[in-house]
Amino acid sequence: MPIEARLRMRSIGARLTLLHTAVALTAMIVFAGVAEWRLTANFTAEHSRFLQAKVAELHGDLKDAGGDPRALIAEIAKETTGARLREYFARVIGADGRVLGETTGMRQALPESAFPPASAEAPSAASIRSLRKGEHSYALATVALDTSTGALPLCVQIALDTSHDENLLGDFRRGTESAFLILIPLLFLAGRWVAARGLAPLVRVTGAARAITPAHLSGRIPLTPPWPSELDELVQVFNAMLARIEEAFARLSRFSADLAHELRTPLSNLRGEFEVCLMNPRDAQDYRAALESGLEECRRLNAMIENLLFMARVEHAGLAVRRERFDAAQTCARIIAQHAAGAAERGIALRMEGNAEFDADVLLFRQALSNLLSNAIRYSPTGGEVCVALCTREHGTAEVRVHDQGHGIEARHLPHLFDRFYQADDARHRSDSRQGTGLGLSIVKTIVELHGGTVWLESTPGTGTSAVMQLPAGGDP
Repeated sequence: MPIEARLRMRSIGARLTLLHTAVALTAMIVFAGVAEWRLTANFTAEHSRFLQAKVAELHGDLKDAGGDPRALIAEIAKETTGARLREYFARVIGADGRVLGETTGMRQALPESAFPPASAEAPSAASIRSLRKGEHSYALATVALDTSTGALPLCVQIALDTSHDENLLGDFRRGTESAFLILIPLLFLAGRWVAARGLAPLVRVTGAARAITPAHLSGRIPLTPPWPSELDELVQVFNAMLARIEEAFARLSRFSADLAHELRTPLSNLRGEFEVCLMNPRDAQDYRAALESGLEECRRLNAMIENLLFMARVEHAGLAVRRERFDAAQTCARIIAQHAAGAAERGIALRMEGNAEFDADVLLFRQALSNLLSNAIRYSPTGGEVCVALCTREHGTAEVRVHDQGHGIEARHLPHLFDRFYQADDARHRSDSRQGTGLGLSIVKTIVELHGGTVWLESTPGTGTSAVMQLPAGGDP
């Protein structure tokens, strides 16, 4: 498996642990590197200052001796004899290249060839050469000293023993390496602890979510004690999602129960009528009546199934809605004409007023208006009137209001009339011959919400009912 895939599969706790360890080690490495660099720079600067001071001192001694190299050699021998805190070696070379004098034992430890070329300038960090020989380290410099007597300058080779400083740097490096070896497991364990503490709220969320089952959808993740700010919104969103799921399950349960009830009624009617017909011999007229009644129940079942299929298609057709701008008056006139014959049979007059433009799917709009108009005709008394009113509202919306002069609906039924299969028979005072499937208003609500609109009912018992659809209005783009 590729490394990238393994890293993606690694748990968040492992990632946090590795990240914590890597960041801490990186910070320590940077700190150790900077500390070593500063120590080395300080030691180098100190070596350079010592050599510069020593060169200036020797130059002064040479001048005081009138340019006599013997006085310079005597001074060097005096200073380099015995143990000193910072032991140095010096060698005086004449203009002819002959060694005039040097520190005792210097020839074996530091031959002339080990030193850099002579320079008339004071020793600097760039001109100093480092040399490691055995257990000792040296900073080497070569300077040409003017004798101030007109003679050729003398060449002085100076070597500073830096073994003590190098040993300090070595001890520092070894101590740093040992510290890394000890700190790596400690940092890893500390990272595990930090990750565990940081992910503890997620563990609580997981435990609370695990307790929520289909049989106990009412459970929620507790909001106390307070969650970290990064998880507070997640917990609230999760609880809101659970509320929606619980509501969807409740709707599905109610829908299943209502559907079973609605299907059971016509099937029971069919079965009862057929069983009665078969109990005793009947004449042709009785059989015909039974078949006509059964056919009516079959039509009702077919209408119910068609409506359910239509709602299923509409609820999942968000991307298939073909919006277009159209004149609502012409569309409403066509729908009214289609229902005119049925309304005339019951002595109900249909009227339209106003005008508006809509930005919607024409076919779905016709379906919604047809359902509202059918309901209004069904529940209007003989000799009544149904009015379809159109108007344009503010904020880019238009409105269709279908008003009937029926008995009205009690307020307790209004919030539930858009639920599937909900039928307030006592509120509408309808007869069995006009019984619907209980899906008409649900279809209207689904179509309106699909367009981003709203639909509601306004009713007062004894004064009639108004069904109002508010949809996006057509206008200049």
